[in-house]
Amino acid sequence: MRSFIKYYWASVTWTIVLAVLMLLPQDSFPESKLLSYDKVGHVGVFAVLSFLILWGKRKKNKGLLENKHLYYSLTICIVYGLVLESLQSVVPGRMTDVYDLLANTIGAIAGVVVFSTFMKY
Repeated sequence: MRSFIKYYWASVTWTIVLAVLMLLPQDSFPESKLLSYDKVGHVGVFAVLSFLILWGKRKKNKGLLENKHLYYSLTICIVYGLVLESLQSVVPGRMTDVYDLLANTIGAIAGVVVFSTFMKY
């Protein structure tokens, strides 16, 4: 467990932040033009999550990553996004949105692509 926390503290922290934010009642968020870009926000936060998972995996493996690690990161992010979207159906003022799930998935893919691109250089 200590090894897991050592390498994945950033992604675990981000996962908790996402859960808190995505499971708050909708009226907890102030009206703002910035927050109206909901799908862009979903893409961004899941891109960060997949990036952080891969960053931790790379540190743990001393710089070595295989293609399977990219798929693991994607799978974790997609399943987590699905769980959070499903849980939103029981939060007052929130609802499950297939387009949010799609944005989460696109964000996870973007994070993997960005991570892979930066690690090549």
